[in-house]
Amino acid sequence: MINQPITQNKEIDEKKTLHKNLESLDGWLILVIIGLFLTIFWQLSGIYDSIVMFNNGTIELLSSPLSDFYISGYADLLKFEFIATILFLILVTYLVFLFFKKSKKFPKYYILFWIASIVFVIIDYIILSSLIIPIEMKQIINESLTEAETEMGRTVITSIIWILYIIKSKKVKAIFIGN
Repeated sequence: MINQPITQNKEIDEKKTLHKNLESLDGWLILVIIGLFLTIFWQLSGIYDSIVMFNNGTIELLSSPLSDFYISGYADLLKFEFIATILFLILVTYLVFLFFKKSKKFPKYYILFWIASIVFVIIDYIILSSLIIPIEMKQIINESLTEAETEMGRTVITSIIWILYIIKSKKVKAIFIGN
């Protein structure tokens, strides 16, 4: 009889330790936050590259029918990508805030981020592949399409992995959902 309270206390302590471990932002969640910070860096880099293209005349060169480098609709595609990059930057920054706040909204918005990423790369690919390209520019656009196909595959695979992790993880449920 004397051992019973000690055993119960030991079980309670083990449950508290397990619960504390589940509520800490470590393990696989470290990769989630590293990925979010890297995404912020890539989005900022993309915004910078776009601003350079808008300011150095590249967009004008691509959008002028008198130019040898003219591709109808390509400048609009670059503008679409620029706006999407800004929107993704805002979303990812908000995700970082939700992550550290341990908000219940984080899993839902994180899944939304990955779904939006898939939708974006598919739309981007469809638009790029539908452009009417002069023969002189065919090789450059074909290389861009190959890069877009690789990015699409990478995004879909990465999205599936992280969405499944967010849905199935006990740690995510303990931290963000409060199970």
